[in-house]
Parts: sequence; structure tokens; C-alpha cells
Amino acid sequence: MPSLMVRGANASSSKSWVTESSPSFHGPLRKFAQWLCTVYHDITIEGIEHVPSHGPAIIAANHPTYLDPGFLMIELNRPIRFMAYERPMRIPVLGHILRAYGVIPVDVKKPGRASFEAAVKVLRSGMLFGIFPEGGRTKKGAGMNPFKSGVARLALITGAPIIPATITGGRRVWRRGQSFPKPGKIRVVFHPPITVDSSERLKWKRDKTLERGVIKEVMKTINRAYRPSLRKEARMRRLWRGTPPRLSPLVEGIPIFFLAILAAFGAAAASFVAPLIVYSSWLGLERLTDARGRFVIWTRHLLPWITLGVISVGIVSKVLLVAGAVLTTMGVIWLTIFRFPLYRRVRSLMLVLSYGALLMHVLRGGA
Repeated sequence: MPSLMVRGANASSSKSWVTESSPSFHGPLRKFAQWLCTVYHDITIEGIEHVPSHGPAIIAANHPTYLDPGFLMIELNRPIRFMAYERPMRIPVLGHILRAYGVIPVDVKKPGRASFEAAVKVLRSGMLFGIFPEGGRTKKGAGMNPFKSGVARLALITGAPIIPATITGGRRVWRRGQSFPKPGKIRVVFHPPITVDSSERLKWKRDKTLERGVIKEVMKTINRAYRPSLRKEARMRRLWRGTPPRLSPLVEGIPIFFLAILAAFGAAAASFVAPLIVYSSWLGLERLTDARGRFVIWTRHLLPWITLGVISVGIVSKVLLVAGAVLTTMGVIWLTIFRFPLYRRVRSLMLVLSYGALLMHVLRGGA
């Protein structure tokens, strides 16, 4: 039986493990990736303490999207040299960036020894090397593609530890066949390193079961965090295809309460009655037709804020107040799309405060 050793977090839990100074090109590229993920994606990184601050290591991850190298490097102060499909290297600007970062091109159809030898050289020079053992993006369907042997052979030749990494949420963000990624939550988990005993490495060329054992251990480790995410994504797809939840007085009902209070005080001006009638009619039509699907659910979440923005523009005369109302609505729309779990926790309070502030403005004679 192959002797594999998995080092736990206690092997080194110090934050100083990820403190090596970065080459100049890695810093700006990492900052850009951080900015992109802050604005467009909601990314969580776990297990960063398992990545050594110096010395060689192999980062082996599943490969759901083209953005995976950026997801892996975003919290590391060390550069990761990746092996990548050679076709993007031909694109003028992108190819220059990839070459400047030290990406090793590989022809998937004719993978010669040159790329593998370059990867060995990277590890023997004491650097991090990133590899996607699936050999390409994850195909449609459950699970990962079968792993290729390169990750095991690199570890057995160089003695570098393998740090399995699981990327979840990528299949939802950028499915195969889509031309552009969607916003969504990404989670990256770096697992404890897997090392092969030096005495076992000496037997490798005579015993291929060791190679298969390494591959199996890496795949099993990645799957520990990956399989639960697939089940969660399947549940979410069923929810998106289903009927929206029941109307809530503390969410969809707040604009209606706003109109009722204004009517009670005799302050229901036509400039904001019309948007509220349109809003109420949409909700009634949705329930009457039993409409369902992603568009209906997103419209349900965004319409109270769009209605608030339209009303504010119609009744607030000061330019700064109008701009503030519009910017607030745009900010909430961004929060709804890009940080939806956070939005769900605070939406009722935000709607009450926003419509309440507008109500006070109208009742004080600001309409």
C-alpha cells in the first residue's frame, strides 16, 4: 500500500506561512484579481495557512472556469506558475500577460515532454506550481473529469508536497458554453498538504500503484468540499425554476403600506401613485398567472427598489437628493445581484428605512 502522509493544519498554522515577497508583476495582477472579485464575485478563501511561504509546492485544483488561476492566487503573496492551454497565448494582449507571468503553455492535443520538464524545473527552483489534474475545464454533469497522472508524477519526481484545492461555485458562475461569467459566490479551500514518503518514491518506477494512490488521494481530498457544493447547487437550481416564495408584508408589502399611509394623510400625489399602481399590478399579475422562474424571482427582489427610485425622482426637487436616491437604488441593485445572501439578511430593514425616510420627507411638505 502506498505510504502517503497528509499534514494537518497543526503542521504550521502561523499566518507568516504566506509572507514571501512577490515579484513586481504578481502584485498588480493579484490586486486586479482582488478588485474583480470584490466588485463582481463574492469570494471566500479558506485554508491559506496550508500554502508554504517558501519552497516548492504543487497546488492541484478542480477546474470549473477560466477564472480559476485568479481565484487561487488572490490571497497569496507568492506567485503560482501555471500550466495552461497554449491557444490563449496567441491572443496579443492576453498572451503577453500570460507569458510575463510565467505561464507554461501546453498543447492539449499533442502534450510533449517540454511542458512537463518545464514544470519540474519550476518546482526544483523552489516555486509554487499550479496544475488542474482534470486536463481541462470540468465537463457538464456531476463530478469532475478523470484526473491525469501529471500531478502525481511531478510530486514523485521532485518530492514537492501537493496542496489540493477545491473551487466551488464556479460551475454556477461560468458554465461551459457561456460566453461570459455571471456574478456569484465562489469558495476556495486549500487542504492540508499531501506528501509521499521518500522511501516510497524510490520504488515509484517499479510500482505504478503509488502513482495511482497519489491521484486517488488528491481527488478524494478535493471531493470532500466539492461534492456537497454540487448538491447545494442542484437544490438552488430547483428553487430558481420553482414558484417564488409567498409575498411578505415586510418586503413586497412595504411600498403598499407607504401608499396607504400617504392616502390616510391625504398626501397621495399622482407623481408617485402611478409607479405604485404599476408595482401592485405586477405583483397581482404574477400571482394570478402563477409565473415562475429566474426572471420572476429577480424582478420580485428588484422591483421595490426600482419603484422607490422612480418615486424619489418624481417628488424630490433638489438635485442632490435625486442623485442620492438614484445612487442608493443602484447600490442596492448591485447588492441584490452580487451579494444576494447578505442582501436577504438586511433587505426588510433597508426597505423600511428607505421608504420611511421618503415618507417623512413627503409628510413634512417636501412633495
